[in-house]
Parts: sequence; structure tokens; C-alpha cells
Amino acid sequence: MYLIDSSVWIEYLRPSGSPKIKARVRKILESEEAVTCGIVVVEILRGARTEKDYRILRDSLLSLPGIPITREVIDRASRWGFLLDRKGKQVPTTDLIITSCAHKTARLVHADRDFEIIASICDLDRENLQHA
Repeated sequence: MYLIDSSVWIEYLRPSGSPKIKARVRKILESEEAVTCGIVVVEILRGARTEKDYRILRDSLLSLPGIPITREVIDRASRWGFLLDRKGKQVPTTDLIITSCAHKTARLVHADRDFEIIASICDLDRENLQHA
């Protein structure tokens, strides 16, 4: 299973986006191993340009299996945020929740250095496409 972060979706959806990222996302989608979570869906949908784009993206994203944001996910994300803050490493709360959703459930496919910071304190299966 692969949880595709919004940093990758945005590049995939951009007409001039990275060909390597586009190919990787297509491969994941074709394998039917893509999953999502609520935070990623919100991040993508709020950036839709038109109502039509919004509806198409919504239908596509919500057709993927979703990882629920449970109490366990929130507890884990909170703990990691607490630990990172004590080390002087601040990352967005949304990235903590996305990481927690992926933790031991899916490989996180991303293009965002904050996930590498979070991975420094947890066991995160990840694929960094930042320089693809």
C-alpha cells in the first residue's frame, strides 16, 4: 500500500509536473495499491481551480481506500510533534497526522523534506520523490 502525499499529487496534477513523479504515481495507481487519508484529500481539493475540477478530483480521491484518522493516529502524531518540538524541529501538524496514518500501514510517497524530519524519530516506510 502507498499513501501518496499532496506534495506528490500536486506535481502529478500539474501539466508541467515532473515526468518521473507522473510515471511513479501512474504505476502506483495501476497497481491498485494507492490509499489516501482525509488530510491529503482536503489539501488537494482546496486547491482545485474550478468546480468541475473539484468534483473530478473529489470523485477520484474518494474512490481510493482511506486510512482513518483514529484516536491512535492522533496520539502518535501528537507524541511525535512533542518530541520534535523539544529538539527544536517544528513540522506542520498536518504532516504529523499524514505520517501517523501511514505508520506501519502504507509506504508514504512524498516530495516534502518535513517527512524526512519526522522519520528521524519514527519507523516510517517512505519514498522521497523530492528530487525526481
